[in-house]
Amino acid sequence: MSVLGVYWLVWDVPNPLDRPDRKFSSALSAYPDGWANGIFAACAVIALAGALWLLTRHRTTAAAPWVAGASIAALLMLMDGSGLVLAGYVPAIVVGSILGFDEVNPAVLQSPGLALQLVLLVTVAAFGTVVSGWLRRELGDGPASPQRLARVTARTRFWTKIALEAPALYALTRVLMFFRVPGFDMFGFGEPILWAGLGLALSAAAGAWLTSGLIRPWGERFPRWIPLLRGRRVPIRLAVVPGLVVALMVATTAKDLLLTFATEDSALAAVTDWPLVTLPMLLWPLWAFALAMATAGYGIRRRLSEAEPASADRNSGAKPPV
Repeated sequence: MSVLGVYWLVWDVPNPLDRPDRKFSSALSAYPDGWANGIFAACAVIALAGALWLLTRHRTTAAAPWVAGASIAALLMLMDGSGLVLAGYVPAIVVGSILGFDEVNPAVLQSPGLALQLVLLVTVAAFGTVVSGWLRRELGDGPASPQRLARVTARTRFWTKIALEAPALYALTRVLMFFRVPGFDMFGFGEPILWAGLGLALSAAAGAWLTSGLIRPWGERFPRWIPLLRGRRVPIRLAVVPGLVVALMVATTAKDLLLTFATEDSALAAVTDWPLVTLPMLLWPLWAFALAMATAGYGIRRRLSEAEPASADRNSGAKPPV
């Protein structure tokens, strides 16, 4: 990415993320004209420097999470909500293609901007593993005191409830919009847009349900209705990694929303015209933060509780705290 960024900057090649007329390609379009390539090159070089530092030095040092965090912050400036939009609209694209909606075109996924956004997402996830590894080492492998485990459990429940309520409220508004309930009927939106909104509602509702697993027993042991896996221990990373990736995608989408509201008068007008539809979207920054905190709390709680002596756990017969 650094090489591409420098090449685009030196040769004044149009940046693929500075195309507001194309889907998945507008991450840098909110900045002043001519800044896109410079911002992209600077952020890519910062991330490259961070990666080289982590590879050539011990990643266990106290500075490692700060270097990784600075690299993540730089890459976030180049990211938008493409990942979340893709996850939310895939069902709408499938249904729309079957029903023959002209407005729903799968060819929109053949986008250089989308490919670049996915590369950025994977790169951020790689830096995230450095931070998570440092946290695991700091926590240690010893058993936790009951007081510490209780505090972690309480914090996890608190943030999980917030991470549930925000997408559930958003999903409810899109369902009401689909059925054109007064106050949610955005005139001018045709059937394909309404179906796309319904697809987003289903995705948000599914995400809320999966989030509830962070404080439910089936988030630690696979439930009975899952063949072959029923009763088995849920690997911690199987919940933590997707949760943090979704939190990242929600955060980048929230950044897009805030930039849109700050730079476009039409976005502010939409708030006054359709407040019941647009205001729930302002909860997305809180949703992203709450989901990240809830997921991290789940991972910490699982590691602390499973570090307790197995014999004591068997003798007590107590269920894991949820």
